[in-house]
Order: sequence, then structure tokens, then C-alpha cells
Amino acid sequence: MKGVMDVVKLGPLRVGLDVVVVSRVKQMYEKRPRQFVQRLFSKDEATYCLAAARPCRRYQRFAGRIAAKEAVMKVLGKGWPHVPWTDIEIDRDGSGQPIAKLRGRALELMERHKLAHIQVSITHDGEIAVAVAVGIPKT
Repeated sequence: MKGVMDVVKLGPLRVGLDVVVVSRVKQMYEKRPRQFVQRLFSKDEATYCLAAARPCRRYQRFAGRIAAKEAVMKVLGKGWPHVPWTDIEIDRDGSGQPIAKLRGRALELMERHKLAHIQVSITHDGEIAVAVAVGIPKT
């Protein structure tokens, strides 16, 4: 029939949202910087966050990635300690947009929920970092 669009039935979207206070991240980092970084971030994530010229931007980057990882965990239906922080890496694509790379337990959960991928958006303003993650079902 002309003009009729085929509709692809997708499973339900899975959404996660998280908010992180930047000053709290700063306190955790300053208390034990090495442990903070090793427990929560990949080497690439740490390099990106620490490369910010101003210290306040470093903490915002860390906070944004923590919020994004928490949002992804909510999409997966399990959080820490069931999913190690380093099983979720928040990277950037060629245009600078955040992307979630999953491995280990996080990847297993994504496959169990039949998700093709998880989209992530991060924002921060002053003392607040917010992230949302949306699990996109396989077609």
C-alpha cells in the first residue's frame, strides 16, 4: 500500500538517569587519588579527565562519567558491586559525543536484555553533573 510505513516492533526502551555532586567527587579524589581513579575509571577515561586545564573541569569530567556509569547500570538493572565500575567505559566518538563501551558483566547484562547498544548524554553545570542512558533494543 502506497504511503504506509512499515513499523518495526522494538522491545521496551530501558532508561537510566543519575545526578552527581561535583564537590563530593573532588573530596573523594583528593582523599585517595590513585584508588579513586583505579577503582572507577579506565586508563583512557582517567587520561581524558585529568587532561582538563582547570581543576574544576577535571572534577566535572569525573562526575559526569560517574553519573553516566550509574545511569548505564540502571539501564542494565544491576549496579555496583554486581557490575564493576570498570566494566563500563565512557568514551567519546569522533564528534566528542559520549559513548558507552561495555565489557564483562555489563556486556552480559546488555545481551540478556537484548540491547543493541546504550546511548549516553552527559551535562554539568557548576556543582552538578547529570547523565541519562537509554538502552536501545535489538530489532
